[in-house]
Amino acid sequence: MYLLLHEGVTNNTSFMQAIGEMDTYFRDQIASRREVPGEDLITFLLDAEMDGQPLSDEHIIGTLRLLLIAGIDTTWSAIGASLWHLAKHPQDRRRLVAEPALMPTAVEEFLRAYAPVTMARQVVRETTVGGCPFKERQMVMLPFPAANRDPEVFSDADRVLIDRAENRHATFGLGIHRCIGSNLARMEITVAIEEWLVRIPEFKLTNPDDVTWSHGAVRGPRRLPVTFG
Repeated sequence: MYLLLHEGVTNNTSFMQAIGEMDTYFRDQIASRREVPGEDLITFLLDAEMDGQPLSDEHIIGTLRLLLIAGIDTTWSAIGASLWHLAKHPQDRRRLVAEPALMPTAVEEFLRAYAPVTMARQVVRETTVGGCPFKERQMVMLPFPAANRDPEVFSDADRVLIDRAENRHATFGLGIHRCIGSNLARMEITVAIEEWLVRIPEFKLTNPDDVTWSHGAVRGPRRLPVTFG
């Protein structure tokens, strides 16, 4: 069986068509909420202000687009990486089947070890960090996966321990920019792995060389051939 976890849109025409259809859908939803407000995010954004002014429709659509896309690619990448790990490590897979109470700590460890996101930030003023100079308005990459394997923070940082008790990983970011969908992502990953193991407790990689991974800011397996049983 091949698991195809979204190989990415490489055709620009298809990409722009999808963006257009998404924007049309969001505009219809915004118009609907203007007519009949509800207890939902779109209504909240319609009532919100920035510098004393209501948000423009373009601002609201951009926010909705970001939330939709950010909640899809990242989560299925984390699910795919978790299944990849379990296909490679039968001892962890069988232990999770035998000890389902370990699922919460296992999910946190998969998030730590296979963090799917690397973020970029713009430097607001010239500074130096760890002896490295940064100029104002430069872009820097913040590799959460690297932070999650810091040996000064995590013991056996390069080992995946599904019963790791203390796990203050940075997969969802830190501070005021922490991922707004972190709890939803945890739930989706947990349900996906639980339901998979109930139905398919035994599986392995068909051919490790056939596994392909995404490139860019979101990382996860995109082609994951597995054999059941």
